[in-house]
Amino acid sequence: MSYRIFANHAHVFQETVRPHATVVRLLQLMDNCGIEQAVCYAPFSGQMDTEETSCNGWLAKEIEQQDRLFGFGTLDFNKSNLKEQVRQIYELGFKGIKLHPAYQKFNILSPEAFEAYQAAEEHKLFLSFHTGIHWHRIKDYDVVLFDEIAHHFPKLGYSLEHVGGYSFFPEALAVIVNNSRVGNVYGGLTSVFTKHISRFWHLTDERLIELVAQGGAKQLIFGLDFPYNLEKETNIGLERLKNLNLSDEELELILGGNLRRVLGIE
Repeated sequence: MSYRIFANHAHVFQETVRPHATVVRLLQLMDNCGIEQAVCYAPFSGQMDTEETSCNGWLAKEIEQQDRLFGFGTLDFNKSNLKEQVRQIYELGFKGIKLHPAYQKFNILSPEAFEAYQAAEEHKLFLSFHTGIHWHRIKDYDVVLFDEIAHHFPKLGYSLEHVGGYSFFPEALAVIVNNSRVGNVYGGLTSVFTKHISRFWHLTDERLIELVAQGGAKQLIFGLDFPYNLEKETNIGLERLKNLNLSDEELELILGGNLRRVLGIE
């Protein structure tokens, strides 16, 4: 059976910054791997070749003619106008925000972060958080603390990308299951399939099966992690999912149905 794959989690960059991580290259990968649509992330502050260029404005212009791509904005936590930044992301027509607490060096329970979450909840924007080891003090993004975000913002949908990875998978699963009655916390199946690329985020088949059994297929979203994963890694991920003996209905949800639902895309 073929699936209408709608993948989350593709990082795209200016050609002058990463020549093999452009929107054009992402579309090529999608064609090569049978992916119909994808969410792509704006670069973070400091990842553009000029400070005068808006990260979110650049992405909006890059994908404005691409009906297969949907944008997520990014925030600059070095600035105090987080609510305004969230509003601008919404007004650009983006569907969500990519947050990387370790890379951006912010505490997920800080007042500034809560300000951003509140604004995102008001604008019905979906959040994708990096979770798992990433060379920053763990206390700022301890995976079990994401449960507090769900508690304080029950109408805010968000994903735990990498599902906590090798080190924090049980904590991520606990947060997903603990909020399963509300259904606003999702597991992002991104860079969890290939031990040779990202051993510290790798999940075994046993863990993937347990994730579906406990969290439910309705709470899982397939992701790419382009350009860090390319065709080889993407196809490995798709094959591993298809070999877990899941039902067609479960695979349809994980490979696109859930993401379309949470983003309101038909």
